[in-house]
Amino acid sequence: MNNFERNLAVLKNKFPHVWNELKDISEAASDNSNAYVEPIEQDIPWLEAVKQSVEDTECIFVYGFGQGLGLMDLIEQYTSRLFMVYEPDIDQFYRAILAYDLTPLFDHPNFYYLAVGKEQLNSLFYMASLHMHNELAFVALRHYLESEMDVLREVREKFQKYNHTYESNQNTHALFQQDWVRNSMYQMADMLRSPSIESLQGIYEGLTAVVVASGPSLQQDIDWIERMKPHAFIVAAGSSIQALVKHGIKPHLAVTLDGGVINNKVFEAPETLEAPLLYASTSYYGITDRKPEGKIHAVMSNDTITQYYMGLNHSDVAMTPTPTVVGTAIQAAVWMGATRIVLMGQDLSFPGNKFYAEGVNHVGEIHNRNLVDNAEVEIPNVNGGMNKTNVNFMFMKDALEKMFGSLPDIEFINTTRNGASLAGTTWEPIENVWERVAGQTFNADLLPQSASEVASNGTLERIEFTKNKLKSTLNDFVQVENEVKALLKVINPLREISRTKPAKCQNTIVEIEERWTRIVNREWFTQIYESVLPREMAAFDQKQPLIVLEQNLMKKADLLYDVLGALLKEIKNKFPFLDEIFKESIARIERSEAKEEQF
Repeated sequence: MNNFERNLAVLKNKFPHVWNELKDISEAASDNSNAYVEPIEQDIPWLEAVKQSVEDTECIFVYGFGQGLGLMDLIEQYTSRLFMVYEPDIDQFYRAILAYDLTPLFDHPNFYYLAVGKEQLNSLFYMASLHMHNELAFVALRHYLESEMDVLREVREKFQKYNHTYESNQNTHALFQQDWVRNSMYQMADMLRSPSIESLQGIYEGLTAVVVASGPSLQQDIDWIERMKPHAFIVAAGSSIQALVKHGIKPHLAVTLDGGVINNKVFEAPETLEAPLLYASTSYYGITDRKPEGKIHAVMSNDTITQYYMGLNHSDVAMTPTPTVVGTAIQAAVWMGATRIVLMGQDLSFPGNKFYAEGVNHVGEIHNRNLVDNAEVEIPNVNGGMNKTNVNFMFMKDALEKMFGSLPDIEFINTTRNGASLAGTTWEPIENVWERVAGQTFNADLLPQSASEVASNGTLERIEFTKNKLKSTLNDFVQVENEVKALLKVINPLREISRTKPAKCQNTIVEIEERWTRIVNREWFTQIYESVLPREMAAFDQKQPLIVLEQNLMKKADLLYDVLGALLKEIKNKFPFLDEIFKESIARIERSEAKEEQF
């Protein structure tokens, strides 16, 4: 076996994403004038300079791999750190694994993650965000320090933006975690009987969809929606349904995504629930409870609880969560076959110092006014001027623009008359778009007909499968709660015995690991607790590699006591909540079954 084969074998096991990039690479890659070679002798000045960056940080981002020499020096010098390594040049990395046996380096426990090439940079950002505690040390090989300083700054800025988004998502998840989990559990009875968005693929192949948002610019063009209805698929995203109802307009589809109780106010008026409703699995269950029929569900790709209990594979799920309901509406329209998406009311800013179009009133006017008054960011608008906006709208804008870029075959037209300029769209007044679609005919009856046909094909087997799986987990809660309490008793004296009885401490650590493994190896455990305790589980994931690497017995005991002990207490505290929502979820399924038997 040659060096390349040995290295690939280890990469396949430890870093399969890198192996997949390299397994079919051509040997012609070894001819490259941009190759760089690290000096064999230790680069003492570079290592001294690195000290200032590393200090006490637990996670180190290394830009560049070279031949692995500088990285090995760092690993030997910082024995208790995690290393995340990025080599931007695939050809450079290929030459290294062709020429040298790097298996001892790849196998090193401190070498935690490797990314190669531009396409894998975000995956490294994710792993770094997951495992860094407060700060990330950013280190670059000398070659890149001397030749690509501008690129290094750019990558560092990209990571900071990525990490900010990651933290924002985690904070949002933590804030609404119980609401989302409760929604998923309570929606399940309805989702087992309503058609999924996946079952409606391509029913409107080639048509134009108008996705309506609730920004203030909608006010100027809202009358055009009624004129567009015979020719295009009208989709009301979130609170825009209030503005449409105020003007007596019934869309072909309304979409709800938000999981908070406040979203119930959006659909408070009976008229807001007259159109077919697409609801996300994590959206507020009270809305769907009030709509007996005409519903379509979308299980979101990050809703692992619903996927697990309804027996869905990740590949069965079409919808990706976005920070704005408009993203959900766009995905739905594209999935159903639309090849042109027209955006209305998508201001993502405060033109004329206004937040919403008239009729949108689920949030108090004082709250909206405060948001507008405190907006400190300005972005270009479609007219060449500038609009005030805030960080939340910027986050939504970035997510939508990424979505536009990921759908190159879809034509995106932004008709929002005074809104933010959106990359990936063409701005065009709605009257021009109407002239382009006026010759098309839209069959408004096709969606409810198709949805009704699919709903009638629901299987009793899936309902029984889900109900039995929920009951099995509910029955297991008592056992796991007892195991968690017992493990906490084992952990409580760990600090003391690490200092007085080291041999007993070592045996206790082995016992702790065995007991914890039995708890987490339950099939349902990760599905549930990564949803109800995302921050706490992430904190444990950050520290777990450091616990494994720690050689000092007292420090290892302290880490286990602090990190695992804290997580176990949070897990124990969630059992009453889980018991409540599982019982109610099962009861809802059984009530639905009883209603069907009556008919």
